[in-house]
Amino acid sequence: MTRIPVCKNVSFSVLVGALLQMSPAMAASADGAASERQIRKVVESMLQEKNQKIEQLEARIKQLEAKQPAAQAQASASGKSQGTVVESLEAPPGSGIGAVVANSGDANNATIMNKLGALGEEIAEIRESAEEKGLDISGFFDVNAKTDNSTDQTFSVGSVELDLEYAAFEHFAASSALVLCGNSAGVDSAAPAAIFCGGSGPGGLGGGQAGIAVALADYHWFDNSIPPRGRIFNNQGFHIQGGRFDIPFSTDYQNFANTDRVTVTAPITTSRMQFGGFNGDGVRSYGSWKAVNYSVFWTDAMYATDGASVGGRLGLAFGQNNYRSHKNNPEGIEVGVSYLADLDKNDDLRHAVYGIDLSLGYGFLRLQNELLLTQAYENFVGDNGTDYGKPHELGYHSTLLADLQRFIDYPLIAFIRYGRWEPKARFAQDFDGTLVSIENISALTVGLNYRFNDYLKLKFEYTDSLGTSTTERFFDKQLGIAQMVVSF
Repeated sequence: MTRIPVCKNVSFSVLVGALLQMSPAMAASADGAASERQIRKVVESMLQEKNQKIEQLEARIKQLEAKQPAAQAQASASGKSQGTVVESLEAPPGSGIGAVVANSGDANNATIMNKLGALGEEIAEIRESAEEKGLDISGFFDVNAKTDNSTDQTFSVGSVELDLEYAAFEHFAASSALVLCGNSAGVDSAAPAAIFCGGSGPGGLGGGQAGIAVALADYHWFDNSIPPRGRIFNNQGFHIQGGRFDIPFSTDYQNFANTDRVTVTAPITTSRMQFGGFNGDGVRSYGSWKAVNYSVFWTDAMYATDGASVGGRLGLAFGQNNYRSHKNNPEGIEVGVSYLADLDKNDDLRHAVYGIDLSLGYGFLRLQNELLLTQAYENFVGDNGTDYGKPHELGYHSTLLADLQRFIDYPLIAFIRYGRWEPKARFAQDFDGTLVSIENISALTVGLNYRFNDYLKLKFEYTDSLGTSTTERFFDKQLGIAQMVVSF
């Protein structure tokens, strides 16, 4: 007899674990805390009963395996057909737990099957209850392949992210993003085409690291949409949040995650001037009403380990739908201005970052423009004591997106992007802290984005630095990248 193994429900365990881990952050009231304690007790009881039933089932299978040869011999001698045991891993709806269907007429088997069926139904009810209480679990991971001229490794996992959203109460919610970065993420940040994981600040993660990129509590009016990452102006509403979050600065903040980013890499303004994207611990407020949207924030410092950063963005959007996310190319116009002041522990201004952005959409085309200026108020001093002056920076990019689906009947987006970075300083620290010379950098990027479905995307991108370069270790003058993004 072939033994069919009994598989323990890993996905359910992950769900339960996520629910238990999120419980402290989700307790917005006494009633919520009591409910969480009740759920915890129910879950623990169900897990214990599940393990006991599985052990009983495995023992019963061994007994049946031992009895089968004798039963077959008896049936052959008597010429009578003996009912054989037919095992099936047919799962009750929503359970994910294997059940044994026994046609031997054994009462014990029937009892085990009934109990497993009841257990599966109870687990399904717990899952449904979690969804009803506002818990939503999603995530993604991306795999990258670079051309062999890359200074970094050819194949790598960019990031693996688990997103949790909890909205159980009328005006309160919570959201988090748990990220595991691949072994090359953030290493090639010197290149014009850089793949990032996490962003800068306390939530910034390097290659091979795991951590919390987003973890926030939310109070809102009108709107209950609190995506951990991506475009925050999905609906009209007003939010006050505390915790760790991506800072809404300029336009690229809408595309922190590779599921939202049409291109493979970030524009040079993000990679060079925002270190992959601002991310910090603090408080923020954002909201939108008709054509107006705003965001303000107060976080830990972006440019040092002490001090704080304050700032915000004010935007005006005119179009068919001001709150439509950038999954496609919405028609309309959006313009915004951004400001960030980085203060030291004495509240003296250390850096000031100014931004202006303009997005234009018409038909199948959308043009995204961004200009950033960093004004430094402290000199850059190397480890050797040399004073290199104030490291002012200017950067800009223009990205043209073309949604080709209306012409070829396939969900294909083509894009082209030109960006330039102009630092005033001619020396900077490399990823390992060594001092290297830097120059103005230009970057021309072309590529394609193909969406198979809501769960799988393929992207192809080629970047040329147009003859510009630096002496940074991981600077690639030309680089091709293919990326697969899997959502779940």
